[in-house]
Amino acid sequence: MGELDLKFFEAAVARDLKTVKDCLDAGANIDVVNADKRTALMRTAKRGYTDVVNLLVDHNAKTNLLDINNKTALMGAAKNGHREIVEILVSKNAVVNQSDYRGRTALMRAAFLGHVDIVEYLVEHNADINVADDKGRTALMDAVIALQVDVINYLIEQGAQINAQDYNGVTALMRASYSGYPELIKLLLDAGADKTLLDNDNNLAIHYVRGHSFEELKPLLKVEED
Repeated sequence: MGELDLKFFEAAVARDLKTVKDCLDAGANIDVVNADKRTALMRTAKRGYTDVVNLLVDHNAKTNLLDINNKTALMGAAKNGHREIVEILVSKNAVVNQSDYRGRTALMRAAFLGHVDIVEYLVEHNADINVADDKGRTALMDAVIALQVDVINYLIEQGAQINAQDYNGVTALMRASYSGYPELIKLLLDAGADKTLLDNDNNLAIHYVRGHSFEELKPLLKVEED
């Protein structure tokens, strides 16, 4: 990275708009990357610097470049709950369903962290709610793991596959059973979760229940034998 590009990059991260503008006027490369292949747009989107992001996209910064882990500016903004920046990037043609090196999307990040407003926005802009990562996990599974009830309800309303199984055969209900929260299990069962499904080791959801929760959850998860 040359001296001018480095000055530009550091100014963007420091939220120094004047210096950013001066560097761009002097010919700095707006899409210059650091050692991790991260751009100024990626760094500032993640931090929630809306003013810098606006300046960069107004100067045609590329919104879909990938860092060393195939992460994008949109993923960083979604993960950290920066709704306005998510909207800016999508309006500039950010790829909503781009996945990183683990197959994880912006939607999965927002779902896991409970940013329901961003989840809603991404789904409204064609985010695939049923896409799975490299372990076969979906946004709904992420939301269940993190006990994000608002996100869970929304994804179910939007048609999330409630009985999807990851590559180990584990379902959202199995994950909820391990967590041990009756209300979450009831929510999933009422939405159509199938307690008779088996994982790859022939375990039912009830087998995921930990000892201290077993008596409370047994009536909900018990499968009647034929």
